[in-house]
Amino acid sequence: MPAALRRTRPPLPRFAVAWFPAFEGIAAIEAFRALHDPMARLIPAHLTLVFPFPTALSRLQVETHVRRVASRWPPIAVTFRSVRLHANEFLFLMAARGAASVAGLHDRLYTRSLAGHLRPDLPYEPHITLARDSDFARLEAALGDARETFAAELGETMRSVTLLAVRQDGRIERLDEFPLHTA
Repeated sequence: MPAALRRTRPPLPRFAVAWFPAFEGIAAIEAFRALHDPMARLIPAHLTLVFPFPTALSRLQVETHVRRVASRWPPIAVTFRSVRLHANEFLFLMAARGAASVAGLHDRLYTRSLAGHLRPDLPYEPHITLARDSDFARLEAALGDARETFAAELGETMRSVTLLAVRQDGRIERLDEFPLHTA
């Protein structure tokens, strides 16, 4: 069949799940990211719980799963304390207190209809990305700045998660927010 007659399928929709903290000090994180993270212009500082994945599932199916998991998970007190290099390309602000509970929520979100999207080869470590740069010298300089800028502990209680759509042009849209279980 000639190439002009072949139909191409539209790309599958891509979804993700994240938490957007609003603790005191978030403005400093956003300012740092604006200088060092190319994603800063596309999405505010966040902690990713389900990484972007393409799926044939409908938005309603994904929403239903995320809502179900969130409604059964208690709020999580989370603190961020240390800055770390990752894969010689990223700077992460690492979750400290609450990290195990966040990881548990991550694991629960990757069940049922999302189970096939989990990357077991990549261990999950709750974090907020501060910088991304393939130039290691620039990344090391940013690491020094980040350790100085984020020396104090930052924290807040995670009370909801947000379902995101990742568009083909790179735009990220907030679709819906789901509260965690409250007694």
